[in-house]
Amino acid sequence: MMRRIALLGANGQLGSDIRSQFAGNNHYEIIAVTRDQLNVEDTESIIPFLEKLGPFHILINCTAFHNTEQCETEPLKALMVNAVAVLRMATFCKQYGITLIHFSTDYVFDGVKGTPYTEEDEPHPLNVYGNSKASGEKVIADYLDHYFIFRVSSLYGIAGSSGKGGNFIETMLRLVKQGKPVSVVNDVVMSPTHTLDVARAIKFFIDENVSEYGIYHCSGEGACSWYELATQAFSLCELTYEATPVPSSQYPSVCQRPAYSVLDNGKMNRIYPMPEWKSSLREYLQLKGYTGDQG
Repeated sequence: MMRRIALLGANGQLGSDIRSQFAGNNHYEIIAVTRDQLNVEDTESIIPFLEKLGPFHILINCTAFHNTEQCETEPLKALMVNAVAVLRMATFCKQYGITLIHFSTDYVFDGVKGTPYTEEDEPHPLNVYGNSKASGEKVIADYLDHYFIFRVSSLYGIAGSSGKGGNFIETMLRLVKQGKPVSVVNDVVMSPTHTLDVARAIKFFIDENVSEYGIYHCSGEGACSWYELATQAFSLCELTYEATPVPSSQYPSVCQRPAYSVLDNGKMNRIYPMPEWKSSLREYLQLKGYTGDQG
């Protein structure tokens, strides 16, 4: 039996990679839904739209309002997209017995712990974005039994992030190739994550009919600062660069971010081992054509 999967946010950085994982697979039909077809800000339209798609087995939600600065100035939009829209999806899934796959963030944590966060750690978001995503998580957990919430961190992918214009790695490489010196924050530590790795994990969970529902941390294995991530990319591309590590206080922001938001993938690794962040970065740079095949 072919399984039908509705994929919301299908053209985004993560959605594009999920689509690629299922492409040409006769066991699945992916119903790719883009923002042009469904704008989840209009929360009242979600359930009628999903009902018109006909019966399907899994709903994957890649929609989010994730521009952290904008979330601070548009908190209502953040709440509508990241929580109220998710409530509508959960309501629909409960009514029709559909499994919901949803994505959350390391920003549900405050960074005070100083060691990698597990799924058992209590969320304490510092900003509007983190608050709205934590609310979305709670809504799903309260409503559904059959769900997966994958917490991801510092995403980068081939498609780039529509809401942010490219991604951090692309920005850094562009500046260095233009011969410009860069200053990169070195006191914020996280787990950079290639969206392709997340997409592969999702495919595995679906292929293997994993039924241990709940929250999973799904990030690049290990940890680094933004400065380490940038310089690793420069080195892999064999670029000459001038990069200065700077404290985050040099970049005043309306949005407070956790200084340490490394995710512990232990629970995920028992089912699907997440690759180490350096090897994932190497693969990404190869896929983009920046480096030759270095094995």
